[in-house]
Amino acid sequence: MNRIFSVKGIISITEKFLGMRLNRSAASLSYFLIMTLFPMLICVQWILGVFGENIVIFLEEFSYIIPSGVLSIIEDYLSYTGSQSNGLLIIGISTAVFTGASAFRMLTDSLREIFESRGGNDAARFIFSFIYAVALLFAVYLFAIIVVAGKWLINLLVPVFELFEFIELADLAYLWNWVRFIILELLSAGMLYIIYYFSAWRSPYKMKILPGAAIGSLLFTVVSGFFSWFISSSVKYSAVYGSLASVIILMLWLYILSNIVFIGALINKELTDHRDDPKMKLHNDVHSFIKKKQ
Repeated sequence: MNRIFSVKGIISITEKFLGMRLNRSAASLSYFLIMTLFPMLICVQWILGVFGENIVIFLEEFSYIIPSGVLSIIEDYLSYTGSQSNGLLIIGISTAVFTGASAFRMLTDSLREIFESRGGNDAARFIFSFIYAVALLFAVYLFAIIVVAGKWLINLLVPVFELFEFIELADLAYLWNWVRFIILELLSAGMLYIIYYFSAWRSPYKMKILPGAAIGSLLFTVVSGFFSWFISSSVKYSAVYGSLASVIILMLWLYILSNIVFIGALINKELTDHRDDPKMKLHNDVHSFIKKKQ
């Protein structure tokens, strides 16, 4: 793991990123994500409405990673589409699955190039892309339900905790914020793990998957938090872009997240290359021989 944090490892990852022109792939992926995001918001708005929750208020709880400009454009979009419409829900699900499947195919094509995957059944990949898009929707719904249910459970237990003087309600709310953060991290890491695993299925190497997924998930939060802080601290975007400021911020945010997905894949590839390096194999063989002798 120390390999990727070394100067040599960082240089190697950077060279691969630039050499494979993954910034172009990230731009394409961000386009598909935009096309998927808004139909998905319709679906999330519907399911939160069942629980009597407002999606804008729900998203504002994650303002530490969602830029204010993004929240603004989401609020405008949802106020235009309305709320509990079954017809709109069907359109939202259908569109989100179709565009999500397209995004998945585009993403896995780039990842297969990183992992040097060869062969495979194109028809099976096409079908699996729709399965993953449905799974993505389900994961988002599950996360929303867990967060809403967690808030409901805490409110339900408030009278009980008030009976115990050693339990502060403020501490309970603070604990729930951390639990919610951990759930979000695990969910994003799990999604990345599945994407990387599927893309590396035909790789000639025994590819490491978990490190890139874990680091990528952490980078999602750290970079999004910094980007959100930077945008909220700047007042010049609206002056430069006018009414398009929120759209530009959304596109830039998704572009950054798309780059992180490829960086996570390159981390896995770098760790795998380092492990398969002849010098490293010799070092491991000698280390194993000495350990057996002891």
